[in-house]
Amino acid sequence: MANRVTIQIAGQHYTMLADESVEYMNEVAELAQQTIAQCGGSASFASTRALALATVNLADEYIKAKTAAEAAEGKCRALEAENTALRQQVNRNNAHHPGNRRK
Repeated sequence: MANRVTIQIAGQHYTMLADESVEYMNEVAELAQQTIAQCGGSASFASTRALALATVNLADEYIKAKTAAEAAEGKCRALEAENTALRQQVNRNNAHHPGNRRK
């Protein structure tokens, strides 16, 4: 169920519908506000330039995080495949050595 959340960014109030909690949306707004401040805006006003720079900074962070997550996912899949191959090899080795069979 969507929550109606009012957040404030650069002196402007925005009412949003979000599936996320109020706490999470406030955290998102705080990050946006911090990024705007780093780009020359303030808590009460942000120029179009500051907003554009903040958007670019957040997009950059998102793309880098997405790329890192995809690389980690690929590495995880490769490790799972290696693990499966090693288990199969152990099973084959055990099958060829009668002394290793469980009774």
